[in-house]
Amino acid sequence: MKKSFLSIIGGLIIGLILAFIFFDYQPITNEHIGLGGVDRNVKDMDFDFVYNASLLVIGISIFIYVIWSFVDKKKDEKFLKEYTNSKKSK
Repeated sequence: MKKSFLSIIGGLIIGLILAFIFFDYQPITNEHIGLGGVDRNVKDMDFDFVYNASLLVIGISIFIYVIWSFVDKKKDEKFLKEYTNSKKSK
């Protein structure tokens, strides 16, 4: 549980930073002139950026989780090997 939660948090932090650096967020504004006698600027969200950033966050979260699991497995294997070797030497 702790590993999953921290992987998601790490993916969010790293992924959002990388998304803003590499994906060049472009705010979209539409100008409505004379619509009902009022001139307005409407700001929309860049959905391509949001989609790509969410894919990056998910990908980095999965990558962190896989690496963390691999390191834990190797650490457990090393401990088990040392334990069995010390038991045999006694």
